[in-house]
Amino acid sequence: MAAAARRLERGARVLVVEDEPGVCAIISDILDDAGYDTHCVESDRAAYSILARARRYDALVVDINLGAGTTGFDVARFARQMQPDLAVMYVTGQASPEAFKAFGVPDSGFLPKPFDAADLVLTLETLLGV
Repeated sequence: MAAAARRLERGARVLVVEDEPGVCAIISDILDDAGYDTHCVESDRAAYSILARARRYDALVVDINLGAGTTGFDVARFARQMQPDLAVMYVTGQASPEAFKAFGVPDSGFLPKPFDAADLVLTLETLLGV
């Protein structure tokens, strides 16, 4: 209960980038219920646009395979250029932990799909130091 109260007090802002609208909504709902302020976009282009506008986020949750366009690895690298201290968590049903280690940004997290709500929140809490 104390961890939930800290999350609510902090109001961490999380950008979710996921090309599947239903999955984007589920991730956002889970994080909203845990006390985070989430914003979900469904493409790399939308993510680049938001990140380039200097809107500050505490964390990025990004799918690795975003369909057409660039990958979640690319989005995360761009996000870290804009905001070097951004917490990054990759979620994927296709890439391996080895690909994450090879292409992911330093000090990021990896969560394979399917995952449960508790694992999503716990991984994000760990990255944010909550």
